Amino acid sequence: MKNLNILSGHLFALRASLCLCLPGIAASATAADVQFSATFQAPTCQVSAPATLDFGAVLSSDIRQGVSLANPLPLEVRLSQCAGFIGAVQRPGVTVTGTGDSATGDFLFRQATSQAVNYGVRIVTASGAVVTNNTFLPAMVDAASFNGGSTSIPLKVALSCGNQCTNAATKSGRLDASVTFDFVYQ
Repeated sequence: MKNLNILSGHLFALRASLCLCLPGIAASATAADVQFSATFQAPTCQVSAPATLDFGAVLSSDIRQGVSLANPLPLEVRLSQCAGFIGAVQRPGVTVTGTGDSATGDFLFRQATSQAVNYGVRIVTASGAVVTNNTFLPAMVDAASFNGGSTSIPLKVALSCGNQCTNAATKSGRLDASVTFDFVYQ
């Protein structure tokens, strides 16, 4: 029995030291609440372009001879106050929309209210690609210059009658065309 009393004495000392350690551990454990909030901003840019491009009074014979195509007007679509995130997957740019058709070869923008027949506005990129309805034009921006930055998309605009210049149905008159540039990601 003596052995049992010695063992119970050690057990009591072990229990006492364990009880003394627990309050020290429990007293040092505290909790802190952290609340998180964020506002996700859709990446965007302000798009601007001249409200009108006036070719003035133009002779239909000059259009037929390609004078306007040889001397196009510059059109700068400007993206400014850009904000948000540019990911590696999507490219920022503008989509060009407007009424027109490609019956004359190249796509020519023109509205149904136009009196001129087979004439239209031909838009090309800096690389010479013809812009059609729903064309996506990428903006040359990167993540470093996107926030608060700006860039331009240079275009050239000319009047044209495409491959219908010698068609008997081609006639002069008032030409109406409208184009919209919308900021998008693709």
